[in-house]
Amino acid sequence: MKDSVVFSLKTYSLSNLINDLDTGNIALPDLQRPFVWDSSKVRDLMDSLYKGLPVGSIVLWEILEPVKYKKINLGGKHQPKFLVIDGQQRLTSLFSIIKNKEIINKNFKKLKLKISFNPIEEKFEVWNAAIEKDLEWISDISEIFDKDSIFSFINGYLHKLKPKFKNGNINYEEIATNIERLKNILSYPFSVLELSSNLDPEEVSEIFVRINSKGKSLNQSDFIMTLMSVYWKKGRDDIEEFCRISRKIPENDKPTSFNIINMHPNPEHLVRTIVGYSFLRGRLKYAYLILKGRDFENKTISEELREKNFEIFKEGHKKTLDLTNWHDFIKIVHGAGFISTRLISSKIAFFVSYTLYLLGKYNFNLSYKELEKIVRKWFAFSLLTQRYTGSPESVIEKDLSLFKDNKNFVQKLEDIIEGGLTEDFWNITLPQKLVSSYTQNHAYLVYLAALIHDDMYVLFSNIKLKDYLNPFLKQKKKIIDLHHIFPRNYLKKKGINEVKEINQVANLIYIEYKDNISIGDKAPKEYWPLLMNNLDVINEKKALKMYDLPENFWQLEYRDFLRERRFLMSKRIEDYFYKL
Repeated sequence: MKDSVVFSLKTYSLSNLINDLDTGNIALPDLQRPFVWDSSKVRDLMDSLYKGLPVGSIVLWEILEPVKYKKINLGGKHQPKFLVIDGQQRLTSLFSIIKNKEIINKNFKKLKLKISFNPIEEKFEVWNAAIEKDLEWISDISEIFDKDSIFSFINGYLHKLKPKFKNGNINYEEIATNIERLKNILSYPFSVLELSSNLDPEEVSEIFVRINSKGKSLNQSDFIMTLMSVYWKKGRDDIEEFCRISRKIPENDKPTSFNIINMHPNPEHLVRTIVGYSFLRGRLKYAYLILKGRDFENKTISEELREKNFEIFKEGHKKTLDLTNWHDFIKIVHGAGFISTRLISSKIAFFVSYTLYLLGKYNFNLSYKELEKIVRKWFAFSLLTQRYTGSPESVIEKDLSLFKDNKNFVQKLEDIIEGGLTEDFWNITLPQKLVSSYTQNHAYLVYLAALIHDDMYVLFSNIKLKDYLNPFLKQKKKIIDLHHIFPRNYLKKKGINEVKEINQVANLIYIEYKDNISIGDKAPKEYWPLLMNNLDVINEKKALKMYDLPENFWQLEYRDFLRERRFLMSKRIEDYFYKL
């Protein structure tokens, strides 16, 4: 740093900040991540401003020469004079609300924030359909800031209230004061730290990381993206473009990252894969230090080492974003029955498996068939055992460290798989994992993938399950339903009222909607023969086996049925796994 103090402290009113954002006088540096706040945080911010509570200072960097930047106001026309180093989420939220304009969120989609206000109770909420219909609520507070005359807005609001409060037991003057008070947050004084224009981008990135590493604001992948903004801008742009395009259906035949399972990576996912492949590291904090040029033995920072490590990172970046690699890996996942991201319970497992795919292809020179088989098994194994749930980075670090000697890639993975999928796992652990009423349960999703891999049809239908669960299928009318094998109301008549017990995944099966309607609340012993009578192609014993239903299941007590069906579902998953 060039001076002992590299900032000056100033006070800006909120209206001044918003106007500068609107004109483009204040923008974002490339090192900033996208807008990531959920609406509840925006609601709480508005509540704090309304109550006059402190909401933290803003850090701006004054720039005298043109630099790369991002606009908060998509229509801003000025070259910025300041870039936001800290306070992006707050300023972006307030800009969207006060100027009633769209912003870009972390999924690269345009978003208009909507916060509602009840001036009678002085309460803020995230907009919803019920609030929209309630006369007491101002459904979108952007209207307040959008009006030149606050008095005409207040009069209009009070006029709408009168039919609801005919008895007059309401203080209209107090309500008007509360609305004015909300409008007056425009004069809220923000403490702003202006960083000196003498600082260069590298120094600013260091300040950015120091500020944001104190709380939970950013994660380690954000810090790596910050380094890329300074040392390799194109690399960061390519990652963000890859993520953005993956969400967009191609307009022509040109290959893009858009894919058949509708996987939408975020920059963190790709950074994790790049780091894993390049440095065999699972803990991104180590990767950040490596890219900073840290010598772990001497505990020094070396410019030469930083440049060397960035070249290694660039090679991993190239392989990770290579569209042939990306789509070949996705075909492996798709071929295992995971035809949609809805069936994938862990994105971390997906991208660790992608890392292993790249290692097997480039570092171990495996044939495609050999690579396909082991990666497919590893992916299903990691989902089934929840390998990367809990403290994933330590497990990833341990897994990747196995490959430092460039030997026995397949055998090392097979050994881990064999150690995890014991006879006890299949017969005891897995059935227990299926004790769930959550249809996004990891074991149940693998079960669905197994059905898809086996090319199963929906029960008593000519529709294949893989066609119904296709991520791009859009239905105007519901044709398939998740049927309760022992219907809800039937169980309630038997005294089983606990929703979690009724909705056990072992009690669910996909069936055509019209069949589900015809079954209604009938007992299994009533509806099953009716369904079987409509079928000439398949005998009963075969039907039960195909759909993992216990023999004579309609005669079983409900809890006995669940136990037996969980075992049959586990057996299907086991058979499926060893066919991969």
